[in-house]
Amino acid sequence: MAGLTRRELLLTLTGAAFAVQVPFQLAAAEPGKPLYFTKDEFATLDTLTELIVPADDHSPGAREAGVAAYIDKTVAEAFLPEEKNSWRQGLAQVNELSRSMNDKLFNSATPKEQVAVLTKMAQNEKSPKTPAEKFFTQLKQTTAFAYYSSSIGIHKDLNYKGNVLLMQFVGYNAT
Repeated sequence: MAGLTRRELLLTLTGAAFAVQVPFQLAAAEPGKPLYFTKDEFATLDTLTELIVPADDHSPGAREAGVAAYIDKTVAEAFLPEEKNSWRQGLAQVNELSRSMNDKLFNSATPKEQVAVLTKMAQNEKSPKTPAEKFFTQLKQTTAFAYYSSSIGIHKDLNYKGNVLLMQFVGYNAT
């Protein structure tokens, strides 16, 4: 490098930095593939979030809003290992609870059985005691945040119009 000019050195370093980034960008570019969770874990997460915020006549649910994909991306980018492990352990607890209640994994359970598992997890929501109940709190809070941060949650469910002048207040009248 002794014979390189400053311009040649910068070009070489820029090329090396680009070469290092390319494999990571290509690996993450596979559409539909979870970034952190296995396919089964992702399917469980997607079903759970849709059960928490289901589609109805008014607006699409968590699945269409991409809540599971948001959680997957957030967990994949988490810095602390315990942030990742809490999700993986929580999803394993969902399967354990489903196995004890229905003799099958959550993804293999009927929709009615899945709701029963979720209901069991939510029974002590205000003061969770078991690991499954604690995971439900984490799951519900993250699902609500992701859904109502999405375009679907904000615009279709909440009917938010943005920062516009309203000639009259159309909000809730508490009287």
